[in-house]
Formats: sequence, C-alpha cells, structure tokens
Amino acid sequence: MLDSFTLYFASIAVMVVMTLLNFLTWRTNKHTPGTLLYIFYPVLLLGVIIGFTLIGRVPELVAISIANILMFAASIVHCLAISQFLDYRGIGFKLVCAFTAFSSVMLGYYSFLSPSIQDRLFISDIQHIAEAAFLLFIFIKYARKPYPNGSIVYIIILTLVAVSFIARSIFMQKIEQHDTLLSPWFSSLLFLNGVIAPMFYAAGMALLCNERREQHLNKLTKKARKDLEIRGLFLSTISHEIRTPLNGILGSAQLVMNQTSDARNKAYCEAIINSAESLNLLVDKVLDYASLDQSDEALYEEDIEFKTWIQNLCLLLSPLAEQKQLKFELLCNIPDQACYYCDQQKLRQIIINLVGNAIKFTDQGSVKIQIDLITEKQLEHTIKISVKDSGPGIENDEIAYLTEPYVQSSAGKEKGGTGLGLAITSRLLEKLHSKLEIASSLGSGSVFSFDITCALGELSLVAQRHQSKDYLTGLKVLLVEDLDLNQKIAVEFMADDEHKIKLAKDGKTAIELMQAHHFDVVLLDMNLPDLTGQQVLKTLAKIEHKNQRTPVLAFTASLSPSEVKEYLALGIKDIVGKPIKHQKLRQALSDSQSTKTATVAVDLVDTLYDASASETLTSSFSIDEVSSIYNEFVLSTRSKLNHCQALVEQQPEQCIKLLHRQANTALQLGFNRYGLALKKIERRMLDKKPLKNAINEALDLWQQSLEEYLRCVRKGLQ
Repeated sequence: MLDSFTLYFASIAVMVVMTLLNFLTWRTNKHTPGTLLYIFYPVLLLGVIIGFTLIGRVPELVAISIANILMFAASIVHCLAISQFLDYRGIGFKLVCAFTAFSSVMLGYYSFLSPSIQDRLFISDIQHIAEAAFLLFIFIKYARKPYPNGSIVYIIILTLVAVSFIARSIFMQKIEQHDTLLSPWFSSLLFLNGVIAPMFYAAGMALLCNERREQHLNKLTKKARKDLEIRGLFLSTISHEIRTPLNGILGSAQLVMNQTSDARNKAYCEAIINSAESLNLLVDKVLDYASLDQSDEALYEEDIEFKTWIQNLCLLLSPLAEQKQLKFELLCNIPDQACYYCDQQKLRQIIINLVGNAIKFTDQGSVKIQIDLITEKQLEHTIKISVKDSGPGIENDEIAYLTEPYVQSSAGKEKGGTGLGLAITSRLLEKLHSKLEIASSLGSGSVFSFDITCALGELSLVAQRHQSKDYLTGLKVLLVEDLDLNQKIAVEFMADDEHKIKLAKDGKTAIELMQAHHFDVVLLDMNLPDLTGQQVLKTLAKIEHKNQRTPVLAFTASLSPSEVKEYLALGIKDIVGKPIKHQKLRQALSDSQSTKTATVAVDLVDTLYDASASETLTSSFSIDEVSSIYNEFVLSTRSKLNHCQALVEQQPEQCIKLLHRQANTALQLGFNRYGLALKKIERRMLDKKPLKNAINEALDLWQQSLEEYLRCVRKGLQ
C-alpha cells in the first residue's frame, strides 16, 4: 500500500483535475442546475487534504477542526448539487444536513472536551455513510430511468464508498493518534475517497449532463414534430374552410355572369371568378407543400415500363399545350423495353409540375420533354429528364432562389401563381436523391432538368406485355365535359389506353373543334353550360364539319327511358353513364368502332353511399386530393341545395344547371341515391312538372347519405 504522504499528493493532483473537469462541464451546461455548485465540491475536498497535511506544522486540533469542517461542508455541497440537478425537493436532504450538523457538534466534543481519535473516526465514518446512503437513494429512485448511464457510475462508486466506511467503522481496531497515518484502513480509504471517487464523480456528472442534453434535444424534436403536425392540421382545416366560401363566390359569380347581359358586369364577374380560382390554387399549393413537411414515408418503388409510362403521361399533358396552340414534343432516348424501379407517383408529380410551368409561361413556340440515358450499369441506369420551353426566360440572379417557397421570377409575377410549384418539385427531388438544375436565357426559353438513378426492373414484364388487347388503343377522342372532376377522371382513364384527347368545356367549342379536326369518337356531355348535347347534335346536322360519320357517345347521368330513347333517335352510338367506371368507358370506346348496338354502360348500386367510388378516384387523384374533393362536396352540398330551392321559381334554368352539376358530382363520389334523386328533380323541372316537396326530401336524403358516408369513414380509420 502507498504511504499516506504519497496518497496526499496524489489526492491533491486528482482534486485539481476534478475541479478543472467540473468547470468545463459547467461551462458547456451553464443553464443546468447544480453544475456550478459542483465545482466547489473538489475545491473543499482539496482544502480537507491540505488541512490534514498541516498536522504537525500547526496545532493539531486546529488542523483537524479545519479539515473536518471543510469535509462536512463538501458533503453538504455534494448532496445539494446532486439534489439541484435531479430537482429533488424531499426531506432527505434536510435530514442529511441535520445529521451533519449533529456530527459536527459531536466531532467538536470528542476533539476538545473528551479527546478520542477512535470516536472522531467513527463519527466521520457515520457521516460519510449517511451522505452515500442519501445519494444512493435519490439516484436509485429518481435518476436511474432518466439518466441510466450516469446513475450506474454514481451507484457503483457510492456503494463502494458506503461499504468501505461501514467496514472501517466495524472492523478497525483501537488506534492511537500517532498511529493514524500508518493504519491500512486510513490509507486505503484515503486512496478511495481522495483518488478513485473524484474521478468517478467527475465522469458521472459529465454523463448526467450529456444525458440531460440528449433528453432536451429529444423534447425539442418531439415538439417540432408536434408543431409540424399542428401546422399541417391547421393548414388542412383552413384550406377546407376557405374552399367552402370560395365555392360560394365562384358559383354566385358564375350565376350572375350567366344572367346579365351588361358587358361591364360580365367583366367584373370574370375578375371575381379568376381571383377566386387563383386563391383556390394557392390553397392547394400551400397544402401540398405542407404535406411534404409532414410526410416522412419511404419511397414506394414499383416496376414500370418507362417509355410507355412517359408516353401515357404526355397524352395526359398534351391537351393543355394544345389549348394554347403550343407544339408539344417527347424525345425519349432510352431503350424501348427499359423497365425501372422508381416511385412513379412522385416522379409523375415532378414532371407534371415542370411541364405545367413550361406551358403556363410559354405563349408561343414549343414545350419539349427530353429523356437521355446518362450512365448505364449492369443493375441500374441514370437518366436525365429535361423540360425545355421557348418562354421568356429567367434572369440569372433569380435562378438561385426559384426553388425557395413563395419566390417567383419576374415572369411569374406577371403570370400570377403561388411560388410553390418549383419548391414542391425541389422537395420531391430531394426525396428521390436528386436535384433540380435550371438553365435559362432571356428571350430564348428555359431548361429544367434533373438526373435520377433507377434500378433495372424485371424485363420479363415487358415480354409479358399484352400485345393483343380485347379493346382499342390510340383513338382520337373529343371529350366534351364541363365538370373538371369528370374531365380529369375521363382523361386519366383514356390516357392509360394511349388515346389522343382534345378537350371542350362547352357546346360552342365542341362544334368548332369538330369543324377543324377529325375524331374517331366523341364523348358528349348532354348538359353543357351553353347548349344541351341535343342542341349540339342538331346544330352539327345543319353545318359542314369533318365528323359526319364519327360515332358520338352520350356522356351523361340522365338515363330515364324517355331520355335514352331521345339520345338514340338523335344518332347517339352508345351511352356512357356517370359515375365514370374505367372498364365501362374502355368497353364503350372500343364498341364505338364496331357495329354493336347501343348499350347503357352504367351499373349503379342502390345505396346511400358506395365506398368503391373513392377507390375509382384514387386512380386519378392522390389521397389528399380525393379527401379534398369529398370535403368540398360535403361542406357545400346543403348550401347549394338550399340555393337551388331559392332559384326554383325565379330562375329555373340556373336551378337545372346547378342540379345537373350537383347530381353528376354526387354520383361520381358514390352518393348514388342522392344523385339519382337530384336527377329526378332535374327531369321534373325540364318537363315543367311541379316539384311539391322534392327538394326537402332530397335534403333529408342527403342527411342520411352524409351519415352513411361518415360511418364508412370512421370504420376505415379503425
């Protein structure tokens, strides 16, 4: 065993190091309770050791008294610092202080009134045992779970200290004053309490602070996530609440515009409609951007035949370019049968955003999608997808900021918009481990491109591709439909079969397109904003056009026997009923090119709410979009029906149009009985028959339908 003097000097060195470590721990954790006070613990112990070394150089009782006072003060500081750190406010600390005060009194008694080295050592041992027992108690009860690593360090050393002092108080034989420093018990406990324990205490406090900091970071992370969820919920709720009055504004402005003949009033109505539509677009974009912050889901990669997939996507986008008379091209420089694993939903949204922007900002010229194979490895390909336009171009100093949310270029400010399209695209590309690159020249156009690495898919899927289909593909189709929801669903379904589609939202535009272009088939809504389908057909019969022999399919939810008879009498080839079903539409388009007789391609289930309708929508819309469509319809239905009731007597034509749109949307969303009830009211008004209590009955039926819908939604959430 080392001699006592060597241990004294070793202890002094250790105390100095512990003081430095405690200071550094406090410096990095200044706001943590107890860390500042903990610096003084080794300082006081250092005073204790120095006091004992002075024995023989100053009066013995003076040196011993100073050393013991400092030792008991260090004990109180140690317990108080740990109590502050763990926020312990129990009676245990007060008991330790009281016992230490009593021990000080007894130590004075056995030092001055009844000197006894044996009793002084016993009192010192009992006080150390009390300190260790108190600290063990609070670490085991209060610190073990929140601070497991630091607690282990403290529990080990405190147990060792307590056991050592208990052993000395029990087994140490009677000694004299001059034999104290030579006793093995004294030197061993000096080594433990002056060298080993301080190192454990310094390491333990550092671990406790690290664990506390980690807990704080975890709390901040949880709070950030919760704030993100609250923000997303807030944006979602606000967007839905905004859409309801927006729909009222749009509907009212359209009604006023249709009723007025004053050119000035029509201009004001158009301004209201354009402003409301812009605000609606802003709400959608903000909601999309917020959903990216909330969403941490993994990539959903699936095997797609890429060239066919991009060609079908272009079929969906080409009508937008044709409406602005822009040349739309696809240059796909990859192998014809290349199959890739990729998240096609995110990639699809990226391309739609970029092409939509290109079409929006290009007033003349062309928009081109170019796909090049950059690198070809055994198990993966890297391809570059570029969207090029001949628009006005972008200033160089604006390019760096375009992917930031709510930032727009000079052209963007002129055209209007949210400034979120490229921000959403950039965030989606980050999820695909790619980056958007922008190159532009003022007056010459812009190029938006990105590289993406895709694993090769199963080429056997290409070999198994259906070569002989039992339905036709690649037809030239004119879709005449005014309702955006039905329009998008029909375009999506027909793009799957590579049909080339032109759009018309009213009868006048349809007639103009049929005069200018030849089509293989025409899908004609029988109730348009300006003309009925019957009026369109009667007008075409009187004029020259390029579709004298083109089959026309009635695209309608009005399917009473008298209406069907009227459609067939006008030369309708077939009838595609609403709500739109993919297979039914596909079969009707194929049958239109044959000599088959007309059939009513509709199969409605007699139910308050058909849950399969939402599944049909998810093939054309994202889950968030489907939810938004249902929310808008549910929130606005009762007010629209009340509005219809107000229009019945004074403006029956407007009432019929509103009923027609509501019925079509209801049927498409699966509210079958309610939609059919509106169709019956529409038919009675067209036949100028009294409605009696029909609209009130429809309101009751809507309430039942809404309850059934909410029951299905709750069941789906369980």
